[in-house]
Amino acid sequence: MPLKPAPILISDSVYHILSKFSKSRTLPARQVERAKIFILCADGLNNLQISEKVSIGQDSVSKWRTRFLKSLPLLREIEEKNPTELKDKITSLLSDYARTGQPPTYTDEQIIRILEIACRTPEEYGYEASHWSLNQLVDVVIKEGIAESISAKTISRFLKYGENPPASRPLLAAFLRKNG
Repeated sequence: MPLKPAPILISDSVYHILSKFSKSRTLPARQVERAKIFILCADGLNNLQISEKVSIGQDSVSKWRTRFLKSLPLLREIEEKNPTELKDKITSLLSDYARTGQPPTYTDEQIIRILEIACRTPEEYGYEASHWSLNQLVDVVIKEGIAESISAKTISRFLKYGENPPASRPLLAAFLRKNG
């Protein structure tokens, strides 16, 4: 028989906020799911019971139970000192931590140099063509020492979007703001 953990003691106001979040139709589904996990933890259910009720793995339940337990002292402090911030803090508690992601492979300076080459004619680099092919651009970028290796697809993406991942901000404007 699985062990039944001691219920997590939370105030009525925290329970009320979590209860509203667990029934929300406007919050992201993961936040609603996590609010349900927190309520079930407060009700004294173990990880296996919660995972069956919420239909997620026990590891996820364990992770969120631990995160909830670590945050309880802060929630209690906020509730005493500034109860108006409690809802916002619970919302952030239900959210994923920010992730750094993979660092960009190419610097803004490298991308700008690639775009500069693409704006010139192939004849300036010894090619007998009026327009660049992606493979020609790859060859020039490597010969010029801008990058050790680069694919034609990556150069195509730079020409289309102006930077590594598609983004809403133009690369040249961002570069000028940063260095200007």
